[in-house]
Amino acid sequence: MYTRTFLEETTVSENLKLNRRNLMLGVSGGAAAMTLGACSSTGGDDEGGGSLLESAQDGGTIRIAYADENPYAFTDDDGNATGQSVALHSYILEQLGISADQIEWKQTQWGGLIDGLGANHDMVIAGMFINPERCQAVAFAEPDYVMPDTLLVLAGNPEGLSDIISIAEHDSAVIGVMNGTTEHQNANQLGIPEDRVNVQEDLQALILELKAGRCDAIALTQMNLQLEAEADDELDTTDGFYPVDENGEEIIGAGAAVFRPEDTDFRDAVNGEIAKILGDQDQWLSLVGEFGFTVDLHFPPEDLSAEDLCGGNYQ
Repeated sequence: MYTRTFLEETTVSENLKLNRRNLMLGVSGGAAAMTLGACSSTGGDDEGGGSLLESAQDGGTIRIAYADENPYAFTDDDGNATGQSVALHSYILEQLGISADQIEWKQTQWGGLIDGLGANHDMVIAGMFINPERCQAVAFAEPDYVMPDTLLVLAGNPEGLSDIISIAEHDSAVIGVMNGTTEHQNANQLGIPEDRVNVQEDLQALILELKAGRCDAIALTQMNLQLEAEADDELDTTDGFYPVDENGEEIIGAGAAVFRPEDTDFRDAVNGEIAKILGDQDQWLSLVGEFGFTVDLHFPPEDLSAEDLCGGNYQ
């Protein structure tokens, strides 16, 4: 099979040695900023009853949304939320005095994760990448992992595609993307015509489109696409890559929890726990290692911050 292993340590290390300007640029232009739901959250009380964090620490329910995307956050065979982001943040919430039985997990389509914040749910832990457009609408916690992208293609990679730029430069290749993802924004930013961008709500729908010949490659993060290729002989992945901005500079893909801007006290409390975990690589690995994450490939660089990745839109 053409399926590749994860990027070699040396390649990833070099890719992560980006200057501060590269990190701040993120994905600029193209996609419009997403809006938040108008309703107040379950935990917080707009009449003066305390913040979401205070309510949750007093025993209130907190609604947490995730997309069904292995290995970040997904529903297992028993109907339970699991994955890297679920394991990490369940531990963090426990440290903040919020028990597992207070959490109402809400599987949500990717495109509704930000739009439903406040109306459908109070917090998002879907391994969502931090970028300037999203930062206009929400408050991101500090990144808790980094991840390159890859392409999922039919076995043998019949179009010889390597990354999103190779699709943009192709005469007719169609890219498949999940609605509202960074890869969707990147395709728009690179000027790929709308009739060559196949947008679906989830990965399984995209795989059906790929096998039916209605797209030539799916762009998404490396780990979840590699899991799909390893389980299906009809599919392969390309080498991992970091997408580039309009200036041709690489963009670090870094995932984090998401909050409403009015819940920054909660975000800051989570950040305090993230700092403790990232201060001990063994502890970080003990929480996320079972989902395929490794220190060499996915541990965030020490100088990588949400504020840098938001490019001036940090809240």
